[in-house]
Amino acid sequence: MQKEIRTVALSNHGIDVHIFRISEEKRPAIVFLPDLFGVGQTLLETAELLSLEGFQVFVPDIFSAEGIPRYCLRMFFDMAFVKNLADNPGVREVFEIIDWVKKQPYTDPERLGVVGQCLTGGYALHAALRPDVRAPVVFHHSFGITGSGMPEENARAICKKVQGHFVHIDPLCPKSRVEKLKEELGEYLEINYYDWLPHGIPHFFRRSDEGRRAYINMLRFLKMQLA
Repeated sequence: MQKEIRTVALSNHGIDVHIFRISEEKRPAIVFLPDLFGVGQTLLETAELLSLEGFQVFVPDIFSAEGIPRYCLRMFFDMAFVKNLADNPGVREVFEIIDWVKKQPYTDPERLGVVGQCLTGGYALHAALRPDVRAPVVFHHSFGITGSGMPEENARAICKKVQGHFVHIDPLCPKSRVEKLKEELGEYLEINYYDWLPHGIPHFFRRSDEGRRAYINMLRFLKMQLA
């Protein structure tokens, strides 16, 4: 496996992307987005594990151009972001990243997975509307602030399997939000609930039994959808 960090030019700025490349041949690719705490060791460990399963894995450091405080200020004062509207700036930037990933010579552009968590969970839901994203995975999406966490017309337009991971008691992503998302997506939403896990489930993939169960569930879904 090869590891590298590349700076990718987006429309308004550049960001660093951590790349875990298992092969120079075209392989399914996974874009694994960070949560509010940014790209940490647990996320990079997960990317390496997924790459060893046969995926090309990309971890965008969405905060690298401006830092976490400035990114959050920019987003939290944008009502399109707070409401998780389809045209919000966070979604636009993530879609630019996906488009860049598709162009890499070692990426199969028709077999893409996108994983979002907390702050970026809503981005993964919108990515599910893209025909090239075959494996959208969301961990406890915290935005938007009403209903299912995304506009109902967008949620009802999703017509592919979406895997969701949630905690039974979670003030940032309560069961009412999950139930509304299930109402809008119907059979397309696979719900996985966990006990005794804090909000940041992916941080515990290798640190608790429930975290390991979450990782196994995610890996099963990625392999099934991207085979």
